Amino acid sequence: MHVDVPPTDPKGHPAMDSPGPPFSPYGTPQTKGMGHNYVELDDMKGEVAGPRRETDLDDLPPRPAKAAEENGSWMFEFIACFISTLALAAILVTLGLMDGRPLRTWPMKITLNSFVAFMSTIAKAALVIPVAEGISQLKWIWFGTKGSLEDIQKFDQASRGSWGSLKLLFHSQNVHLAKLGAFVMIAALCMDPFVQQVITYPTQMIASLDHSATIPVARGYSNYAPGAIMALRSPTPDMKAAINNGIYNTSPDPKKDFAMKPHCATGNCTWPETYHSLAVCSKCANTTELMTKGNCFRDKCVYTLPNGLSFDSLYRGQLFMNATNNVPTVNFNGTQPTITSLTTMRGLHDLSAQDLLGIVANECILYYCVNEYKAEVKNGVFSETVVKSRTLDRNPLAPENITITVPPSGKVTTPTNYTMTGTAAAALSYHFWNFWTGNVTGSLGEEQATSDVVRALYDLADDGRGGGSPKPGGENETIAAVAAAMTKVMRSNLDIIPSRDPEAAAANQVAGVTWFEETYVAVRWPWMVLPIGLEVLAFGFLVMTMVQCQRSGVAIWKSSTLPMLQGKVTDLRESMGTRR
Repeated sequence: MHVDVPPTDPKGHPAMDSPGPPFSPYGTPQTKGMGHNYVELDDMKGEVAGPRRETDLDDLPPRPAKAAEENGSWMFEFIACFISTLALAAILVTLGLMDGRPLRTWPMKITLNSFVAFMSTIAKAALVIPVAEGISQLKWIWFGTKGSLEDIQKFDQASRGSWGSLKLLFHSQNVHLAKLGAFVMIAALCMDPFVQQVITYPTQMIASLDHSATIPVARGYSNYAPGAIMALRSPTPDMKAAINNGIYNTSPDPKKDFAMKPHCATGNCTWPETYHSLAVCSKCANTTELMTKGNCFRDKCVYTLPNGLSFDSLYRGQLFMNATNNVPTVNFNGTQPTITSLTTMRGLHDLSAQDLLGIVANECILYYCVNEYKAEVKNGVFSETVVKSRTLDRNPLAPENITITVPPSGKVTTPTNYTMTGTAAAALSYHFWNFWTGNVTGSLGEEQATSDVVRALYDLADDGRGGGSPKPGGENETIAAVAAAMTKVMRSNLDIIPSRDPEAAAANQVAGVTWFEETYVAVRWPWMVLPIGLEVLAFGFLVMTMVQCQRSGVAIWKSSTLPMLQGKVTDLRESMGTRR
């Protein structure tokens, strides 16, 4: 680099009126042979430390004129464009391959977002290089036509960042190619957020091949325990416990406490087809309208049901309830394989238990059936619904087996038999002999029952106001809870040991489908419009800048500051003097 030193007068002072070659951006100053001296900046480094002598400039030998900067090329900018395009293409190809695929198939150790962010940073960093150099080159073209130093400052700031680009956009109303570059420089700030918006991670439920879902069912039941004498049988302890749990359950919805527990590893399982299981069902009916009264004394009568159960109002309000299972049912007698029946007559009394206000009658039965279920486990919550129930239309006599046949349906092509052995059925019937029989009496502040079972029936079905009125469905819910508890024991199949009888164990399990949440990669392609558009604009801007530079004849100086240092010292001093 050199500085053009003007001729000096005899005293060593520069001749201020000496003409010099004008500074031109259209190439290097043509000064050779014009009688001017040049000082290389490198030659002046040794003189910085000492005082400047007036004769120093006269002693310097003349140097030939040198260009401010050799005519450059756009190769580096093209390479930057190529790198930016390559990084963006890597993003597009990666997103295209991962779109719609599970996130777990991503092969790299870094996350997909990190990879995209890294490539986006490379694309943006390489993108602004040709744009910044193009704006810098347009600075020299603009200066060659307008000659304003202030404009050079604005162009230079625009090539350095978004704030300068914003000022250049609003610099004038003239449409200039540099404003396109300024727009690209500003819009490049949005490239990273737009790329990050491209990727989303929705979840879908996918069937698992690694986990199984099963739920137990009962194809038959034959369990019993020894009775008090050799000729009798008794239910197993777990069946007795289930019956008591159903009677004494105080939950608002007691049947939920006796729901089955399926095996579902993921907490989301379905059973596409319905399945069947041997079960215990219950039915109840209001028989109040079937009561008749007789043997009246004054206003006190004896109320009797068609099956013979009576309620004597002679006790006024002191008789709370009569219950029995030793009489035939009115509505259900002999129409299904009955386990036990329950008939109750409940007295409605005043709070002092002195006056009888009315009587209500109800009857329920427990019987063997085959239920058809539809089930699912959703978010860890199991729900099982009875779609249809089948039973016999008669009550078999002991020790006859109770067999209920289900016709073929779905994948099952042959009828299926569900059997309750006669011995196990007889054990349950014997257990319920006189099980429900008894009464509840009382007076003001008192209540007595002949058994805990009868008292539980009365108390759990009471509406809580103290008058003996039953709450809606109270007694029916207790009997339904007993049926659900007994069904759970049957379906648990404690008498089948898988190691001893694997086929029977498999037959008592219904397989389902296990589902798990799979995270997928979903690409929102419209968000890639900006990054792709910026690549196109940047390349177009570079090409148009090259064309305009070629037409104008300006040297390819771009962002170099060396041309500014090649001005004549005289012109620089005059400019400084004018500003002072």
